[in-house]
Amino acid sequence: MCYKNFGVWHRYSWRQYYDKVKYFSLGLVSLGLEYGDVVSIIGDNEPEWFWGEFAVQAAGAIPTGIYVDAVPDEVKFIVNHSETSFAIVNDQEQADKFLEIRAETPQLKKVIYWDPKGLKNYHDPLLAEFNDVIELGKAYDKEHPDIFEHNLASIKPTDTAFIYYTSGTTGQQKAAILTHRALISTASGFVTRYPLDAKSDLISNFPAAWVGDSFFATVPHLISGARLNFPEEPETIAADTREIGPHFVIYGPRQWEGVVSDIQVKMMDAHPFKRLAYKTLLPVGYRLAEARLSGKEPGLLWKTLGKVSDGLMFRPLKDRLGLSRVRCAVTGSSVLALDTFKLIHAIGIELRQNYASTEAGFISSHSGGEIAFESVGRPALNTEVRLTGEGELFVRSDCMFTGYYKDEAKTKASFAHGGWFRTGDAVNINEAGHVIFLDRLKDMGELKSGVKFAPQYIEGRLRFSPYIKDAMVLGDKDREHVSAIINIDFSMVSKWAQNNHLNFTTYVDLSQRKEIADLVAKDVMRVNGFLPEHSRVKKFVILHKEFDPDEAELTRTRKLRRGAMYERYKELIDAMYVEESREVKVEAPVTYRDGRKGVVTTSIKVREI
Repeated sequence: MCYKNFGVWHRYSWRQYYDKVKYFSLGLVSLGLEYGDVVSIIGDNEPEWFWGEFAVQAAGAIPTGIYVDAVPDEVKFIVNHSETSFAIVNDQEQADKFLEIRAETPQLKKVIYWDPKGLKNYHDPLLAEFNDVIELGKAYDKEHPDIFEHNLASIKPTDTAFIYYTSGTTGQQKAAILTHRALISTASGFVTRYPLDAKSDLISNFPAAWVGDSFFATVPHLISGARLNFPEEPETIAADTREIGPHFVIYGPRQWEGVVSDIQVKMMDAHPFKRLAYKTLLPVGYRLAEARLSGKEPGLLWKTLGKVSDGLMFRPLKDRLGLSRVRCAVTGSSVLALDTFKLIHAIGIELRQNYASTEAGFISSHSGGEIAFESVGRPALNTEVRLTGEGELFVRSDCMFTGYYKDEAKTKASFAHGGWFRTGDAVNINEAGHVIFLDRLKDMGELKSGVKFAPQYIEGRLRFSPYIKDAMVLGDKDREHVSAIINIDFSMVSKWAQNNHLNFTTYVDLSQRKEIADLVAKDVMRVNGFLPEHSRVKKFVILHKEFDPDEAELTRTRKLRRGAMYERYKELIDAMYVEESREVKVEAPVTYRDGRKGVVTTSIKVREI
């Protein structure tokens, strides 16, 4: 492991790593942790998070993760639902959440923190410091010299390794139970597709509480011996990634869209000569990417142009992004916009699609030389797939979860006869055996006319715009056309406004300007050009605020909570389907540039394409 603290990189050897896990595990046992107990962990991606996780597992207990931005009520739900007996937390902010809910979580024995800053004057018996627990473990080891190895030997592949609270796009969170076999099978299948070794550098950039971190970073790191690197702060990930120079990266679609947005911002601010070079050389990148992906050998002229483009533009650009050493890059979690996928390939990064879920594990992925823009690759090794008559994908493998914690009814409904897991995803499988992901089956849209459309596909295309941060595409069997609620990217749109001498005061003010609506409409029309006529976006509104996880509009992994959004913005949605409606009045909290806060009443205008 390697982590950065106060600007300096520090390394831990495997021996040091082992000792931290061993003695912290024994320290927990000395405090009363028992086999099968649940331990909640919350904090930033730092070594202590993972030492804690593995220490809990080594004792035969079960870790569960909580997202760092969870509010006390969310923490309380997970702690009580999972019957957490110990908590491992990052700092004062996270410790305070547990102290706030202590009266409602009587089963909690200890809250152990690893960053003592701000906690020096806390003298609560519920609290303990991480390093103090390690010292307890060293003392316990002297009294029970073989207990750690005995605990490890008693753990079976079918034992629960982790309880993952899923993002809950349809309501309350679900707690998925994954065994050691499921985690190791998923990570092993992944490493088979994406070879890693002890000389490889990985970066820990996914939320540690999310299953994707275990599937595609933490457990592959353990299996392959690859070095796992931790950025200093979430705000320094970009700069730290450049210093690390990882050989392999896996980002979610929102992160790749952020990379593309970063490229576009850099080009907007670049010297006119650089902007011209980028516009001139990018088509070369696209041409060579298409040749590589179609298996064609480019001619001598294009090879020469490619080397010139790489030397002058793409290699320096990849270096600025921290991706200069990347051998292979992956996207997963949800649909990535085709435009984003192509641009990443054009600058010389081999980006592959990956398809997995908390419940089904590793389902499919591109292999080298078999990358197709429209697919998520072939099924993973030892993974069985089949399609139902309705087009739903069923999966069966050792990667699957065993069920939902404390919810037998939901568990039973998730499996079909023969042990097949119902993914709930609408897919096709082409003649080459590649899986074509369409959308969640429940989210596939159908208009009154019977015309079907894929909301996620359209949303992904819209987010390729530098001016659109997020979007929710609408339409159902009672509606005549497709509509959209759009979030502007404030940093990009405000820069455009300043460059075009458009005055504004707040986000709310800027979002409702006609000039901004015209700017966004151009991108909506661009996306419509890729769609069949009757599934094109006919009307849209620009929301006065960003979608917010704290208002239950997004999950913690930034997926849309569509049900909640339909209910919250019902009046706004209905207005896009009433012929005479042109605007809806809403009250919106605002923060002015001088820091003052207030509430304004604004009219959100319905725009027609």
